[in-house]
Amino acid sequence: MSEALPPIERLTPGALTLFRLEGLIRAGLYGLPVAGLALAMLVAEHLLWALLALCLAVVLALLLCLWYPSRAWRSWGYAVREHDLLITGGVLIHQVVSIPAGRIQHVDIQQGPIERALGLARVRVYTASGGGADGVIPGLALETADALRERLVRREAEDVV
Repeated sequence: MSEALPPIERLTPGALTLFRLEGLIRAGLYGLPVAGLALAMLVAEHLLWALLALCLAVVLALLLCLWYPSRAWRSWGYAVREHDLLITGGVLIHQVVSIPAGRIQHVDIQQGPIERALGLARVRVYTASGGGADGVIPGLALETADALRERLVRREAEDVV
């Protein structure tokens, strides 16, 4: 049996803006081929198929810009417990990842251009597995990300000594 989850720290409201902007970029990348297909159908005088393709592009854009970001924002969270870091997330498949404090090798803070403009950062937690970051927490305020990194690194140093 799993024990109840501790109180989870949620992302800042600015993270919702970040997720929506990322969704808008994805909608543009995915919607452009569909719009091109609709234009080709229109040129070939297949009006019904062109309208269907445009409707598909609009639905896809709405999902990626409105529905998905708000669900993602509500599902992300983290908790620093005595012996581990707990990260929750996922829209269609909800995940709860526990990273033991003694296994944390290093912690990075990353900021992409949109995150820098919004004053946000993502914390990446690495263990000795060597397969990339084992935990990622996006959409944290930069001060919160710095404090979390310091807290995790300090715990790691205390565990080693």
